[in-house]
Amino acid sequence: MRPDISFSAFRTFALMIMPLMALTSQAEPSVSLAGHWSFTARVQAECVFGGTAYLQPDDETLYSVSLTARQSCPALEQDYIVRQDCQARQFGNQLSVRCQIMEFLNGVESPFYHPDHFSLTIASDARMHGALLSAGNAMPAEWVRSEGGIS
Repeated sequence: MRPDISFSAFRTFALMIMPLMALTSQAEPSVSLAGHWSFTARVQAECVFGGTAYLQPDDETLYSVSLTARQSCPALEQDYIVRQDCQARQFGNQLSVRCQIMEFLNGVESPFYHPDHFSLTIASDARMHGALLSAGNAMPAEWVRSEGGIS
């Protein structure tokens, strides 16, 4: 036998539960991204690309990032080590990192070396994966917590 529920009772129940459902769907586990990270990306087959980054929180979803990237390719006469200042913005489990070249620590300044930007998915407080976005290309990238964890 089917219980008899009036439309009015159902509507009252729905109005009571909807705000709770909205809060639950918007709430995501808070992951602190602050601290030291190491990253790698697959650029060209014969090249090695990687580096380190330090994320400093500015507010709940915005970070200042100090990033140093190293690119080594047999076809190039020198390795590039480039210091960049970046801004990172977190959108749920996504992190967008946009950088600006500050100085070439090694290698002659080149108009062909573009700032390194990243679009990442936060897998955990110790790993992010996604893409290095540079010079119009998207290349697989991974960020992992440096030894020592959160600092």
